[in-house]
Amino acid sequence: MFCFQCQEASKNLGCDSFGMCGKDPTTSDLQDLLVYVLKGIAIYEEKLKNLGEKKSENYDFVMGALFATITNVNFDEERFYSLIEEAIEKREKWRKRFLSIYKMKNGKDFEGALHDSAIWNGK
Repeated sequence: MFCFQCQEASKNLGCDSFGMCGKDPTTSDLQDLLVYVLKGIAIYEEKLKNLGEKKSENYDFVMGALFATITNVNFDEERFYSLIEEAIEKREKWRKRFLSIYKMKNGKDFEGALHDSAIWNGK
């Protein structure tokens, strides 16, 4: 575990075995993973924006999920598993949308590199 999220971190260096706030290593890992998958959503959002697409419906979900990681009052592992699954579903929806619109506008499949957070699925 390594967590440097909050003001309770020892000497502002971060917690490395158990959080001063009460967070356990599993919750810390789940929060990090959620943020990672949210980065993947942001990648597709940015790519869609660059193709002229308007802001998506993901804003409220992303903000709510990010808030769940910073409050340090929600250490419910099941909630984070659920948020991660939902984030992956949303990211995949936007991945497919991006690939479709890219092909439509460019006449060819997207062949560029993508950060792992845009494709990781945990399997």
